[in-house]
Amino acid sequence: MLILFSLVNFTHTVGATSNNNRVLLVYDSQNDVKNDKKNIDALQRSLTSMGLQVKTIPQADYKKNTLNEKYLGVITMINWRQVGLINQDFINDRDKFSGIKLYIGENLTQTETNQLGIKVQKVYQQQFILKNDTNHELLPFSQSITVITQQAEGAEQVGTLSTQQSDQKSYPFGYINGKQGYLPFFTNKGLSLIVQTQMIAQLFNRVGKFRPLLTITNVTPYTNLQTLDELSKFCYRMEIPFAISTTSVSENTEMKAFDRFTAVLRNIENRGGIIFLQTPEVSSGVDTDGQLLNQKFLTYIVSLARQQVFPVGISSAGFWNQDKILRNNSLKYADHWLLMQDGTKVTYIDQDNNSQVAKQSFFAMPATSLNNVKKNNSTTFVIPTALTISMPYSQKELEHVENEIKNLHLSWYNPVEEGFSSEINTETTSLKYNHGDYLVNGKLEDIRNTNLNLNKQFSDGKSNSLFKNYFKVQGNILAVFFVIIMVILLIFIFIGQRVYWNRFKR
Repeated sequence: MLILFSLVNFTHTVGATSNNNRVLLVYDSQNDVKNDKKNIDALQRSLTSMGLQVKTIPQADYKKNTLNEKYLGVITMINWRQVGLINQDFINDRDKFSGIKLYIGENLTQTETNQLGIKVQKVYQQQFILKNDTNHELLPFSQSITVITQQAEGAEQVGTLSTQQSDQKSYPFGYINGKQGYLPFFTNKGLSLIVQTQMIAQLFNRVGKFRPLLTITNVTPYTNLQTLDELSKFCYRMEIPFAISTTSVSENTEMKAFDRFTAVLRNIENRGGIIFLQTPEVSSGVDTDGQLLNQKFLTYIVSLARQQVFPVGISSAGFWNQDKILRNNSLKYADHWLLMQDGTKVTYIDQDNNSQVAKQSFFAMPATSLNNVKKNNSTTFVIPTALTISMPYSQKELEHVENEIKNLHLSWYNPVEEGFSSEINTETTSLKYNHGDYLVNGKLEDIRNTNLNLNKQFSDGKSNSLFKNYFKVQGNILAVFFVIIMVILLIFIFIGQRVYWNRFKR
């Protein structure tokens, strides 16, 4: 995904259905034992950021003739080598398919190796080094891995696998031969993820050139707002454009606490930051048709807009784009998405695994993923990428985050300079962002500055009790009284002990 050459950016519209961007992803197993379903999630999100509309099917659910000319390409993903690919209907359909084909994992068939134009060998009990340009990464120990020992003439290689023995051997990592591609595995982190995404983007002809978007995640109305405000000041002073992903509330928006929260968000907007509105938690079995979610989400947008807080897009975990109800009642309102890794809790309402695309989708990955990757001001990514840092909650954590940002040494995506233009549309409200300007229902908004004291404790307008401090003062008096009684008792005990022992000394 890190590239050193210049290519044209790509954009797509929400809900595009032509076969020039439809991909079928078939996997063998989620491999819940090792929690490797995160690999599937990462692959889905990266494909969405390439503007590819993905239909995901576990091999057990694949039906004959599902793969046909309506698809641009097909991806076979072996996510658990002990399971492997056993659906013969899919194998036969894939062999006859004339579009782009990518195979990920072990146990290549003879037809696949012939189409790829390669010879392979299974290597056991190895720990490889992945190299790409000047970067390298020591991979986890593998029980077995299928490597390419002979390539077709004119084929492309993306990254190299090297052994650690003295007679070091090297093999291609990502391999492309025309419409055919191969990766020995797919993982959701590190340099491996970067190289994998670069290879897939090349195979599907979706390579762009993007600077990363610095994004602060896990912001909520209950965040330490003083710390959030200080972090936005730091980015402003350092001239670093940034984004935040924040949740909101649908109730109690008339209270002072909400005013305090939105005041900090206005500060962020005035300091060049942009805001992605994060989807709420999903309640299982309560909202089967999405009406409650829809109402709540629209309330988020309207209540924030009233306070001159204007989100430029929607952020969510990746699984929201795999669910018809969740997608249609949140993501569909925006043409810019920020798709983050699925958390430990994944709750579907109507899972259809038909991911859609937006005008632009940012693939979120932790900034720590680049800790072992060489980078500089010219570092770019092949897909729109958001490097995420979790919201700090103390002064010490804030200092750590500030140092982390400084040490990244990257040239950041600037929404104003790079012509970022987005829309969020509901039945009653239209929010547009264009090169730093905010428009609400077509009217240009001048976001007011705020000078709220973030340390102030707000009363929320509730009347004070007549005896507000009475019991507090009474409690203090009683405490002093009992202390005096205790001291007197200790004195009497001491005197009594002296009298008692003196009787025996006579």
